[in-house]
Amino acid sequence: MSEVKDLKFLNDRRKWLYNKLVKIMDRVENDDLPMIIKEVYLFGGFLRNKAEPSDIDILLIYDSDKTLRKYETGGKKGNSHWRFWEVRKAPSRLRALLKKNAERSVDINICPSLEEFQKDLAYEMDAYLCIWSLSDRNWKSKLIYYFRKLQLAGKPLLE
Repeated sequence: MSEVKDLKFLNDRRKWLYNKLVKIMDRVENDDLPMIIKEVYLFGGFLRNKAEPSDIDILLIYDSDKTLRKYETGGKKGNSHWRFWEVRKAPSRLRALLKKNAERSVDINICPSLEEFQKDLAYEMDAYLCIWSLSDRNWKSKLIYYFRKLQLAGKPLLE
């Protein structure tokens, strides 16, 4: 897939939500977060081609072992221990870094695996897409491929 600059949506709401996603993905790509992110998934109305999605649903899969090591520190006697308070605060700090307080246009979920996240849902996820991983960071190309495929199926989204 070739690199793309940005997606051009037909709908102003979708453009606005996409710009929110770009800001979040910049933080993920720059590793500017209190947790080590392994994968990023999109799901919900934005991905399902809903005409006026109310928000963008994002699932961040984090590496719990590497995140713990990020907060590892040396004790006075040279032994290792973790700053547990920092680890406990990490999910709320992560959300605060990625969205403003009371911003309802971005729904950020955090979990150590997709399977764990799906177990806690009251309903089955009808559509989800891994847009970013440590081994494949080309998320814009994945999105444009996905939305162009929908467009070929007669569901126009892009200019």
